[in-house]
Amino acid sequence: MKRRQITPAALPAIGQPFAGGFYAGRIYFDGAEFALIDAGREFETAAHWWDHEGPRPRIRGATHRFDGMANTKAMAEEGSAIARKVLGMNVRGSWGWHIPSIEELNVMRGNLLQLPDWDHRGSGQRMEAAQAFALSEYWSSTQKENAATAWCMHMLPWCVPDSNWVSGCKGIRPVKAFQIKAEAFVHEPASDTPAVGRADLSGLTASPAVAEVLEQFINEDTGRFYGRTTDLLAQLAMIAGETRV
Repeated sequence: MKRRQITPAALPAIGQPFAGGFYAGRIYFDGAEFALIDAGREFETAAHWWDHEGPRPRIRGATHRFDGMANTKAMAEEGSAIARKVLGMNVRGSWGWHIPSIEELNVMRGNLLQLPDWDHRGSGQRMEAAQAFALSEYWSSTQKENAATAWCMHMLPWCVPDSNWVSGCKGIRPVKAFQIKAEAFVHEPASDTPAVGRADLSGLTASPAVAEVLEQFINEDTGRFYGRTTDLLAQLAMIAGETRV
């Protein structure tokens, strides 16, 4: 699934406006890192995960724990009204929204609830914070494997995922995710070891001076090494220093 890519430098602080919503944090899946964006309280709604009569569905393509977009598309293909609605939403002029996976909901709970604008004041109380999760419980797009239930979560600091029948009515909070460019993380491994200067020996293999030093330590007839390795390296390093100068 191709997604828009961004650089880490483009990411704001948690909770700041970004890409039509509010930056909620990073999430890792499918071998890549993604930036998660919350649509905000203005665009949340209450809905049934599945609003059709008859047997409760088991949607095989909607069991991703992390990839909410894949789940939401699978739900829409099976006829979910709320999935189709969210996929077609235009939030502040921005497209590409989906119902969050259960792990995306976890990122939002862990990060956004620490901020004053999202602070949940307690169940049953009036939610006065600008972006507070005003409903008591929220659906994820992740269906439980081999069951006609889906994962959901109360958006409170101490809550953990739960599952419920898909016929239930709960909150829907649209999100979207942008892949963070992988090449931005390619760098030398970090280390606390002090950096050690390295002599550049490139081009010295054909040097007469190098050949003369090697003759002092290696018997050409037998191929055996004589002397101390430290002495050999010291002389080669000295030649390398003279060459650079």
